Amino acid sequence: MTREIVRRRRVAIVDGAHRHDLVVPIHARVDDAVRAVGARTGTGGGAVVEAAGREISPDTPMSALEDGAVLMLVDIASAGDRGRGRVRGRARQAPPEDRPLSAWWAITGLGVVLAAIVLLTPTGALTEVRAIAGTGAAVAAVLAGTVFAVRAPRGRRAPVAPVVGVLALGFAAGAALVPPLPAAGGVLAVFTGTLFAAALAGAMGIATSSATLRAESRTAMTVLLLIAGVWGAALLWHMDAAAPAAVTLGLIPVGQRVLLAALVDVPPGTFIDYGRFQTTRWTVRQQVPEEVLSIDDDEARGLVQRSTGRLLTGMLLLIVAGVASAPVALPSFPSGDPLVLSGRIALGVTVVIALVLGARRATIPALRWISRLGAAAIVLVMLIALIPSADAGMLALAAGFALAAGAASAFLVVPAGRGVRSLAWSRAGDMLEWLAVALSLPAAFLAAGVVEALRGMMAA
Repeated sequence: MTREIVRRRRVAIVDGAHRHDLVVPIHARVDDAVRAVGARTGTGGGAVVEAAGREISPDTPMSALEDGAVLMLVDIASAGDRGRGRVRGRARQAPPEDRPLSAWWAITGLGVVLAAIVLLTPTGALTEVRAIAGTGAAVAAVLAGTVFAVRAPRGRRAPVAPVVGVLALGFAAGAALVPPLPAAGGVLAVFTGTLFAAALAGAMGIATSSATLRAESRTAMTVLLLIAGVWGAALLWHMDAAAPAAVTLGLIPVGQRVLLAALVDVPPGTFIDYGRFQTTRWTVRQQVPEEVLSIDDDEARGLVQRSTGRLLTGMLLLIVAGVASAPVALPSFPSGDPLVLSGRIALGVTVVIALVLGARRATIPALRWISRLGAAAIVLVMLIALIPSADAGMLALAAGFALAAGAASAFLVVPAGRGVRSLAWSRAGDMLEWLAVALSLPAAFLAAGVVEALRGMMAA
C-alpha cells in the first residue's frame, strides 16, 4: 500500500535586496524557513509579511500557506514610533500559557479547604454560612472555568492546574449547597459536588476551542460521572459512606487500564486500508472508513497532546478521589467480620501494587510521581488504621517486614542505579500488576460489605 509520507511547499522569502526560493516540508513552520536563509524573527529580528501586507506569525505551519507564496521580512527596528509602541505593548502582555499558575493553584487550595470544611462538619450546622460560601464558590468556579476555556491556548497542551482548580472549587460548591434535610449527609454532599464538577467539566469542553482542553474536559467529565454514579447508587441503597469510598478506591487500578486503552483517537483508516483489504463487510449498513494517506507533524503533535492531557487528567482525578476516600474506606481493620477484614486488606494491597508497578511504564515524570505519592498516602492511611487494632505480635511482625523490605531496597539500589534490568522480573511485575487490577474491584465490594447487604436482601 503506497502512502504519501512528506508533502512540500514552494515559497519565496524576500530579505531586503535578496530573494531566496525554497522547497520546505509541509509540517515545517515559517520560522524554520526564515532561519534556513540566515535570518530570524521576533525580538532583534524581523516580522514576516505576506504579499498582501498581512503579518504572519512565525509559528504558522506551511500547510496554511499556498504553494508559491511570497514572504517578506520587515525590519521592526526601523518601523515608526507608533509601530514600536504597538510591538512593545504586545511584548508586555504575556500569552496565557506563559503566565504564572499560582493563582490557579490558590483556587485549587481554596476549593480543597472549603470541601474539607463542608464534609467534616454536620450538614445542619452553619446553614447560612454554607449557603453563602457555596453560592460564591459556584459563581467563582463558573466564571473561572469560562474564562480559561475561552482563552485556552490552541495548538499547545493546556495546563492541568486551571482544570484542577475549577473542578475542586465546583466540587466544594456542590457539596456546600446540599439542603439541611434529614436524609442529607456526607454521601449526598459528595454526590452533588461530583455531579456539579462533572457539569463544569462538560461546559468547559463545549466553550473552548482548544482540542487539548476539550479532550481533558471530556475525560474529567467521564471520570466524575462514574464516581458520582457510585455515590448515587450508595445513596439509593441507604449505605454509609464507607461503601462508596471503598468502591472509589478500588476504581483506581481499573480506571488506569481503561484510560491507557482509550487514549488514542485516530480514524480507523489510519491503520488499515479497509477499501482494499476488507472484501466482506460485517453488516449491510457498514460504512468503510476512509483511508488516511498522510500524517503531518501538526497532526501527530496534536494527537500526543490530547492523549497526554487525557491520561494526566484522568489519573489525577482517580488518584485524588481514591486518596481522599481512603480514610473513609479503610477506617480500621475489624476482626469481627472476616469478609470485611480480608476485603479491606486486599483493597489496600492491590491498589498500592497497581500504582507502584504502573508507574514504571509512565513516560511523563509528573504521572510517575502522582502514582507514587498516591501509593504512599494509601500506605500511610493503612498504617494509621492498623495501629489501634494491632497487638504487640502483629506490630513486631509488621516491623520485621518493614526491616526486610528496607534491607532489600538497600541492596537493590546499586544494580538499579547502574541500569541493570531483568526481563524475568519485569514479566513477574506485569503479572502481579494484572492480578492487582483484576482483584481490586472484588476486594472493594468485600470491603464495602456488599455480601452482607445481599444476604440481608435475600433474607428479606
